Amino acid sequence: MLPSTRASALRKLPLAITLGLASLATQQAFAHGYVESPKSRAFMCNSAGGNLNGNCGPVTYEPQSVEYSPSVAHHYPKDYCAGDFTQCGPANGTIPAGGIASFSQLNEQTATRWQKTTIKPGMNEFTWHYKAGHASAYYQFYITKKDWNPNQPLTRDSFELTPLLNENAGGARPQSGSTTKHKVNIPADRSGYHVILATWKIADTAATFYQVIDVNIDNDGAPVPDWKILGAVQPEELRVGDKVKTRVFTNAGEQQNRQTVLNIETAEQAKANTWPFLLAQKVNKANAGYLMGELNANNEVVPHYGKNTMYAKKGSDVVNVEIQKDQPSIPGELKISGLQAEYTLKDGATDLHFNAIAQGGKYTVSSTVFNGKNESIAHVQAEPGNNMPHFSIPLRNVSEGEYDVVVVAKPEKGEQLQQSQRITLKAEETGGGTGEYDFVFPKGLSSYKAGTKVLGKDGKVYECKPFPYSGYCIQWNAGAIHYEPGTGSNWQDAWIRK
Repeated sequence: MLPSTRASALRKLPLAITLGLASLATQQAFAHGYVESPKSRAFMCNSAGGNLNGNCGPVTYEPQSVEYSPSVAHHYPKDYCAGDFTQCGPANGTIPAGGIASFSQLNEQTATRWQKTTIKPGMNEFTWHYKAGHASAYYQFYITKKDWNPNQPLTRDSFELTPLLNENAGGARPQSGSTTKHKVNIPADRSGYHVILATWKIADTAATFYQVIDVNIDNDGAPVPDWKILGAVQPEELRVGDKVKTRVFTNAGEQQNRQTVLNIETAEQAKANTWPFLLAQKVNKANAGYLMGELNANNEVVPHYGKNTMYAKKGSDVVNVEIQKDQPSIPGELKISGLQAEYTLKDGATDLHFNAIAQGGKYTVSSTVFNGKNESIAHVQAEPGNNMPHFSIPLRNVSEGEYDVVVVAKPEKGEQLQQSQRITLKAEETGGGTGEYDFVFPKGLSSYKAGTKVLGKDGKVYECKPFPYSGYCIQWNAGAIHYEPGTGSNWQDAWIRK
């Protein structure tokens, strides 16, 4: 299947930086790209996409990393190959997650699981947004069949295998923060809920990026109420004794007389998919200026077991609705992940990369490194409210010995959390026949190519693999170390240890 010859245009947007969580998604590489318009399923999981999809798992923090590559867990038909979606790619049932096991929540599929964007048949514009540049081979867009079953996992049989768009990118390399726009003709014989699959094939690595977009195709010619989405209620397990409240706002401020309260009195009511349905029932009877549920085929908002969207019609004075949960205090918990027990010093220097995960409230998380004399030699602090930061701590002019890495999570209110882990720093071994090398990693990063030899932080020499794997050798920064030779979770996809 040959891509067409139309190349995509690039337009710059402000750069946004997303910190990936290596401990939660160890198979992912450096951040790349997602479809921002219409918003993809993964992007709607992220705060930048409005958090309209909930319970998404690790992809919440890196919607740009749905990257199918040789290292993922699930392949079609059996093993990795370099063809397009019709020939190769993520295994059936794992298409939305790109075959990545840690993103498996994206593979859930029912008629009401995911937020949808209403579009019209005919020419529509889809926008890819890039977090990192790659030389691009082609873009393809596919749509589900007329008779597809939205309550079954997505497979190749769910889709028309002739793409709506086959666009040759001609090797263009979009810059971080830029976008490309693609004109996609939605068939006139489609209506209602459909899934659009967008794929972006990379020219200089073995990767293809996958994004699924959930759309509602308005094709019946009937007037559609001008619904405004105010937000969504996401299912989660509650406990008996919890209380869920709606806070309704107009331009005049909060309207307490329109508040709806649901008391969780039984274990059945506390179930993740049950209480949102009960809350929606109460809201819709309250005539509070908005409705809660999901749109049916008649454009009526009806309560749903699971996620419920909040809608206001044109002319409603309601501008925002917040969901407040009054719950007994949950014990706080702090974990450190990804910190190694031992690091090798090169000229008295090394870098620490690890994640902290704080649960039970809103925290400000920081980390301090102490030497054997209990002197603090390095300190970093995450943005307030970032409960799962990735820390990158450079240590310079340090000597061999034991060090303590201390992580503290300070809450807005309540008890402070603390965890520590002892590490050992050892000087690099100069003997042992490590062999010659071109660079001390990561110096000269942009010039790495097939055959380049580097000295890793573990004192070993690594050679960059031949094409197409050589493209992974340059994919590294302090916040994305998956391909770091010898230590990254996916280093063997890029490097050969000598």
